[in-house]
Amino acid sequence: MFLRKNPKLSLGLSLGVSLALVGCDSASDLEVGESNEAVTDVNHTDVERQSIGNCWLYSQATWVESMVLTGTGNEIDVSQSYWTYWHWFDQVTGFAPPNEIQTGGFQFTSHQIVRDRGVMLEESFVPEDALAEMSDRQSDALSAINTALENGDFDNANGEKVRQIFDDAWGLSADVRAQLDRAFGEDGERTLRQGASLTGTDILDPSQMMVQYTENEAGDPKTRDASLVEAISDWNEVRYPFNASSRRQFLKRVQRALHDGQPVVITWNVDFNALENRAGEREGSFNLKTLEEVGEPGRQGGHMTVLEDYAVETVEFGLLEAGVTLDPSDSTDARKLEAALRDDSKIVLLRTKNSWGGARPDRKFAPGFPGYHDLYMDYMNGPIRFCPSVDDKSGDNCTGEATPLRAVMLPPGY
Repeated sequence: MFLRKNPKLSLGLSLGVSLALVGCDSASDLEVGESNEAVTDVNHTDVERQSIGNCWLYSQATWVESMVLTGTGNEIDVSQSYWTYWHWFDQVTGFAPPNEIQTGGFQFTSHQIVRDRGVMLEESFVPEDALAEMSDRQSDALSAINTALENGDFDNANGEKVRQIFDDAWGLSADVRAQLDRAFGEDGERTLRQGASLTGTDILDPSQMMVQYTENEAGDPKTRDASLVEAISDWNEVRYPFNASSRRQFLKRVQRALHDGQPVVITWNVDFNALENRAGEREGSFNLKTLEEVGEPGRQGGHMTVLEDYAVETVEFGLLEAGVTLDPSDSTDARKLEAALRDDSKIVLLRTKNSWGGARPDRKFAPGFPGYHDLYMDYMNGPIRFCPSVDDKSGDNCTGEATPLRAVMLPPGY
C-alpha cells in the first residue's frame, strides 16, 4: 500500500542496518533495466546493478541520493566506485593487509568512508559508470588488485605506491588522479577529518552537502535540513528483536518512518532458493513457502537494501496491499492508515529497492517494480537454515540457523 506525500501518501515500511559484515551477492549476470514506477512514498533514484559484493555501498548511495532528492528536488548519481576505491585502499594499507580484497562491509564503515573521503558523482570519478546500470570497472579493478596482492606487488609498498597501483587498476584519468593527489596527498594518508582540503576538486564535502530527512519529536514529525555528516550522526541502527510483541513495535517504528517518506535501510539474509520466479501471488518475492517447496538451502549471503513499501493485514479493513495508493485527506483512507499502525495489524511483506538491476528473464521482481523485491515476513522471521560458506548445501551439512531480518537504520526519534 502506498502513502504518497504529494498529493497522496503511499503506505510503506523500511528496514536496514549492518551490525555484521555484509558480503553481498553481486547477481552480476542480471540484465540491464531500470525502475519506471513513480508511485512511491520514498523519493528513490533509478535502480542500479552491482557487479561485485558491495551492496552496502549501493544502499548507502541510495540513502544519500534519496535525502538529496527530497531536499533539493535534484537527482544525483553517487559513485559507489569512489567509495569502493577507498574501502580497498584502507584494507591494503592497514595493519594486516589481506591476501584477497574483502568486498563486504558494515554500515559504520560506509559512514566512515563518507566522513573521511566525501562524495563523488559517477560522472566525475569513472564517467563510464554514469552511462550504464552496472559498473564493469569495479569487477575489473577487483581482479587487477587481487592479482597484484597475489603477486606481492604491495609487499613493503608505501601509500604512494599503493595509490599508483590502484589508480592504474581503476583506469582513472590523469585529472581524477590529480584531484585525489590534491585532496588526500599522493600517499592517500590525509582525510577530511585530518585536514584534507577539497578545493579545486569535484569531491563533495559531506559537512557542506545538504540533505533533508524527518525527525520524530514525541510523535510530531518535523522536516530537518542538515548536512550529510549530521545525518550520519542522527540516524540510528536498530537490531530486530526476538519476541513477537517487541517485533511489532519495531515494525511500527519502521512504518512511521516510511509514512514520512524516509529511505530506511534494511539488512537481511538472502537465500536464492526462497525467491519465487513463477507467476502468481508471490512472484518476485522471497518467501518461506517457496523455500520449503525447494526443500534445501540455496546460494546465501548477507544483503543490504532500502525499503519502498509494505502490505499489512488489518482487523478493520483486511489486507492493505502494496502498490495501492491511499490519500490521507480522504477520511476512509486516513482510517486505513491509522489501522495499519495498530498492534493487532500484521505486516505481510516489505517491498525493497534492490541493487541487482532492473530486468532478468529468469529472476522475477515485484510485479510492476523492476529492480524491487517483496520480502515476506514468514521468510524474514524465519528461522531458516543458514550456512553461506558451505557449497552443495544439504540437510546434513547446513546446520546453521538465522533470522533473515537483521536490523534497520532509522531517522532520529523513530
